Amino acid sequence: MPRPTPIRGLGPESRLAEAARRIVANRLADVRHEEDTLATRLTEDGVHDMRVSTRRLRAALKVFRDLGALAPLEREVKKLQDALGEVRDVHVQGAWLAQAARKEKTSKRAGLLALRTSVESQLDAKEKKLRRTLTRWADRTVPALLREAKRLDGPGRYGGQRVRQQLRRRLRAVELLLEDYSAAPDALTAHELRKTVKKLRYEAEIFRPALRRRMEALLEALVPLQEVLGELHDSDVRLGLLEGFAAEGSATERTAARTLLERVREERAGRAARTARELQRWHAEELARGLRRLLK
Repeated sequence: MPRPTPIRGLGPESRLAEAARRIVANRLADVRHEEDTLATRLTEDGVHDMRVSTRRLRAALKVFRDLGALAPLEREVKKLQDALGEVRDVHVQGAWLAQAARKEKTSKRAGLLALRTSVESQLDAKEKKLRRTLTRWADRTVPALLREAKRLDGPGRYGGQRVRQQLRRRLRAVELLLEDYSAAPDALTAHELRKTVKKLRYEAEIFRPALRRRMEALLEALVPLQEVLGELHDSDVRLGLLEGFAAEGSATERTAARTLLERVREERAGRAARTARELQRWHAEELARGLRRLLK
């Protein structure tokens, strides 16, 4: 995962509005850097890195939404993130199927490559959509973001009580979803938990210069949880893909999908067990409660 550009010269007593202007501008610059790498070719790494940068930009726009007219712009950035995500999903599944084919016996390899071809047949249309979205982004969204970033204003300190309250609310949402998942560890709840953990992680990155010790403790707890939930989500996506082929694909695709389904189900079970262990650690060490106290 690419790292955000460090922002120097901010501290807990900095004005919130000044911090917001600088952080939004820097997060936008990070997205534009990745945009430049995609100008000639939509590479797998470039699409992934730009998608991560757009997520960080969206997090900043949400965090500072009370300081300006950022909500409509956040929705525009989400359109770009979604278009990048559609291309990224094809890249990820195509690469996974290619790897699976290399590990399979020659007699079964053709079917897996047929699945890969079917998945990657969507790539051209999704890349065209992404190119259109990138044009809109450069022509309309970027100038609007630059204008609005300069206008951000309002009360408060960068490391003030209101900021910590906002982080505690997000942490409480994570804690409630942890309880929901422990009670019923289904794919939908795991997905919601993963998204909420990811949002809190990006918000913690935003306030790291102001609350360094607190945010580093928060990130130290969140990153392992996000990783296991991400792996679990990957398995759930693959199960959905293969189950679709097993039901609706050609005869060759159905046979190949059935070949992989049992393997992915076993993989998912192992990842669910790792996720359960990580949740047990959060419970045993009372991490959520300790982090909430740290944010007071």
